[in-house]
Amino acid sequence: TRVQYDLMATYLDFYSLDLKVARAMVEQYKNHPVDRWRELFVAAGKQLDEIQGGTAAVAAVDKDDRDQQQTALAATEPNFDFNVEAKKINITHQNLKQVRVNYYLMDVELLFSRNPFVQSFSGEFSYIKPNDSQVINLNDKATKTTINLPDKFHTMNVLVEIVGGGQTKSAAYYSNAMTVQVIENYGQVRVTQAASAKALPRTYVKVYALTGNGEVKFYKDGYTDLRGRFDYTSLNTSDIDSVQKFSILVLSDEHGAVVREATPPKQ
Repeated sequence: TRVQYDLMATYLDFYSLDLKVARAMVEQYKNHPVDRWRELFVAAGKQLDEIQGGTAAVAAVDKDDRDQQQTALAATEPNFDFNVEAKKINITHQNLKQVRVNYYLMDVELLFSRNPFVQSFSGEFSYIKPNDSQVINLNDKATKTTINLPDKFHTMNVLVEIVGGGQTKSAAYYSNAMTVQVIENYGQVRVTQAASAKALPRTYVKVYALTGNGEVKFYKDGYTDLRGRFDYTSLNTSDIDSVQKFSILVLSDEHGAVVREATPPKQ
């Protein structure tokens, strides 16, 4: 009965997020002479290790337990994900020793017009040679690797594509020095300089709409006024009644490009 009580205390401690009780119980019973009880505590210990950032391989304690088998197999699968921000590429990975990073320069307006609601344009580059490529060696004992975006792409709009472990993933990097504020309730976008917060007039804005029947169509375009503002919803028609979502491209020759999505005003 005492062992059952301690196992329940271990289980409940996972919901407290404190985990001190669970860890103490795992240590107490890790060498318990009865296989059935010992394996339950060892399995809990494996989960604790994973929760607390352990990098060791996750092994199934009970080889007949499907959930443990699936978890163990998933832990051996090569996998990665990444994002691009502040001129750095942050890669999260497991069971990978190497990836290839490809860079493709983008014509943002053209790609946006072709597919305004998908900001990752990997399909557009399937048969194009990358403008640059590099092989990155990963530390297989770590789970995160950060590399610098090459200097020559700092002021360009570029699609970053990473290939590794039989997978290909991509993310768009927009070089910009502006702040774009989308005010959804009033259907306005405001564009300012990132450094000085000064308004950016005469900045081009292009808007597409996704309608209720799934159709994507051009909605309107124009330029920001002297305040850096642009009304992206108002038309002399009732088209807005069928809009579920807007995709907005803000494009400046001097300050770069930004893509934002927005819902129609509620009033």
